[in-house]
Amino acid sequence: MAEKISVSNSAVLLTGESGTGKELFAHAIHQNSSREQFPFVRINCASIPEHLLESELFGYDEGAFTGAKKGGKRGKFELANFGTIFLDEIGDMPLSMQSKLLRVLQEGEVERVGGQKPKTIDVRIIAATHRNLEKMIEEGTFRQDLYYRLNVIKLEIPPLRERKEDIPYIATYLLNKLEKKFHRHGINLTNRVISKLQQHNWPGNIRELENVLERAVNVLEGNTIDIVHLPLYLRENVHFLSEKQKVYVDYNNHSDSFPTLKETLSLVEKQAIINALQLSNGNKLEASKLLGIGKTSLYDKCKQYNIK
Repeated sequence: MAEKISVSNSAVLLTGESGTGKELFAHAIHQNSSREQFPFVRINCASIPEHLLESELFGYDEGAFTGAKKGGKRGKFELANFGTIFLDEIGDMPLSMQSKLLRVLQEGEVERVGGQKPKTIDVRIIAATHRNLEKMIEEGTFRQDLYYRLNVIKLEIPPLRERKEDIPYIATYLLNKLEKKFHRHGINLTNRVISKLQQHNWPGNIRELENVLERAVNVLEGNTIDIVHLPLYLRENVHFLSEKQKVYVDYNNHSDSFPTLKETLSLVEKQAIINALQLSNGNKLEASKLLGIGKTSLYDKCKQYNIK
């Protein structure tokens, strides 16, 4: 669908959870359009303070306010002329700015802060959000007329947990990207790791998957990522203890026999260290990396808990 509508000039609204790759889709749509030779300009509506957002989007003329640059400054819409502007996190745009953005979409022109005459622009709008805009309209926090201007073509990017069959392909792409970053070559995944990745629900979506793979590359000594290189929370034998590993406490219905928080945390910490040592075949340097602590700290804790 994204490929089909890329040749159009209509506005696109990308929705989906955080980390699903909405910006990647925006880039792909732009690069497959007749505007690819012109700028792709991105602005995060959530990261810019409200009092600066107008000048960032529309620019300002010289002397518009104290501290304004000599000669003024072009805004993002002017910079994106004949190209594409990507309004990320559009659901976080203040209501006051929504009305000004609506005017730009309706009239096809922008007016700088402190300016005297509008400037005609030719820009394609791609907006993205992880918020429920329909619900925001009901609550009065998002303009209905702006929503219909942006929602000409709506693409909902599904979360990773709903397309787990894509994980091997996405992981391969991400590893190629990480190889360039870490100056490595030929990194691959075992079938056990792929199976483990497909069992996870990925609340952080592709961003979380990339984080997991980058972490694995950091602790990798050879070229093959195996279970031991994954974070502890992805390993079933750590996340779900076997019957032999579970710690049972006999409370006997007496409050004085209930373990304190400190005692409970100590039990959990000891078990985590034992698990890490088992997974690393007793290699304390590797175990300390898995636990995210220094080797000296691991030695001290082994001594504290009498772990041989």
